[in-house]
Parts: sequence; C-alpha cells; structure tokens
Amino acid sequence: MYFLTRAIETLFSPLGITVILIGFGILLSFSGRRRSLGRKLLFGGAALFLVLLFSPLASLLVFNLERDYEPLLLPPPEVKKILVLSGYAEEHPGYPVNNLLSEQTIGNLVEGMRLYRLMPDAVIVVSGGVMRKGEQSFAASMADFLVQMGVSSDHILIEGTSQNTYENFLESRKYLQDEPFVLVVQACDMRRATAVARKLQMQTVPAPASFWARQHLFGLDKGKRAFKLFELFFHPTPDNLNRIQWAYHEYAGYYWYRFRSRI
Repeated sequence: MYFLTRAIETLFSPLGITVILIGFGILLSFSGRRRSLGRKLLFGGAALFLVLLFSPLASLLVFNLERDYEPLLLPPPEVKKILVLSGYAEEHPGYPVNNLLSEQTIGNLVEGMRLYRLMPDAVIVVSGGVMRKGEQSFAASMADFLVQMGVSSDHILIEGTSQNTYENFLESRKYLQDEPFVLVVQACDMRRATAVARKLQMQTVPAPASFWARQHLFGLDKGKRAFKLFELFFHPTPDNLNRIQWAYHEYAGYYWYRFRSRI
C-alpha cells in the first residue's frame, strides 16, 4: 500500500506531470496524425521543467510552510522529553549508520542532539517504522546513530511501528503520555505535524530542523524580498526540483489529513 500511495503521489507531482508531458510528447511526435499535439506536449513539458528549475516557486512554497515556526534556541526547562520523527532509512550491512539515513532524518537527529545537550536528564523518543518486512525499523537506525554520536542508550526510547506522521504521534503517546515535549521535524513538515498533535491533544514545543527558505526571506520588507526572489532566477539549481517535490508532498499530505479528519 505504501509503494502504491507513493507511486500515485509521484505521478501527479510537478515532476511527474513534467515527465508525462515530455514522454507523451516524444511518442506522439513520431505519429503522423498526432505530430502537432506531440510537439505541443513536448513544448509544454519543457516549459514546465524550466519554470520549476529557474523560478523562485520552490522558495515561495517552502517559505510558506516554514514561516510560522521560530527556531527553538533554548528549550523550556520544565520539558524533559524530545520526540524526533524519521524521514527515510535503509538497511545495508557493512555501511556506517550515517550512510543509511536520509538527509532529512539526519537533520532531525542533529537538531534533537543539540537540544538534548541543553536538557539535562532528557529522554529522546525516536519514531519511525519498517518499510520492508524483515528490515530494522527507521527508529532503530536512528537510535544507532544517536548512540554512536554519544547519546546514552538509557536516554533513548524507540517507537518502531508507525508508518506515517499520524501514526508517529499515535504510537509515541505511550512514551510521552500527557507531558509536554519538544517536537523535532523538518521545518517544512512542522505545520502538518503540529496539526496532528493538536488533534490528538498532545502538548508540543515545536523545534523545526533544516530550514531552507525562511532564513533568507523572513523579516525582509516586500521590496527586498521581491529582489531576493528575482535573484533566484539567475541561480537555477537542481535542488529547486527536490524542494518543490517536497513542498508538494507536504501540501498534499496536509489536505489529505484534513479530508480524513486527522487534523
């Protein structure tokens, strides 16, 4: 079910639509009767790709997701638990654990460790289930990383059964109970994560990790922000494609959760 959901999501994503347009455009370009349509699809796909690559659309979409949450420089002294959500991990024997965790997951863990150093006697709850049967859970890989980075295993609790953001919170409640906790997740994921926590009546202290757009755009007046966005036209990067895909994933996930009354 997970792979089917991701396949459908990818198919209707900005890059998925781009690939479909270009692919059908190429195929129809070799068809005698539909050559004109093929060229139009090919042109449309190429134009969409250039917009995604060159325009500041990725920065605007991600900034809108990140803008509501301040970095947590110092955690409240009364809070004693940290919940770190997973992104992605794999299991490959013979490789160090840092090579098995996604960039998103490592970013969350690094922020979790930073806060852990500021919170004497804190407990870190890592949450993330198993993608393939027989493999180690994402949370177990995260715990391995924390231990190798010097965090005591006595201060780590592993929730390794959840398969999505909603289940991350649902399954972690047995460790968090009714206490307030620091929530660590990527900045652009925080809106949906905190909405789920509110739905489940859980007390969060948001600690967004891995800001991408907010630090460059937040606090600028309209003129300076417009100039900053204009500059981005002259700095195209493949990272724009990755970020716009992630923003799409978050917006789609947020409204899907609203539809299912999970937020």
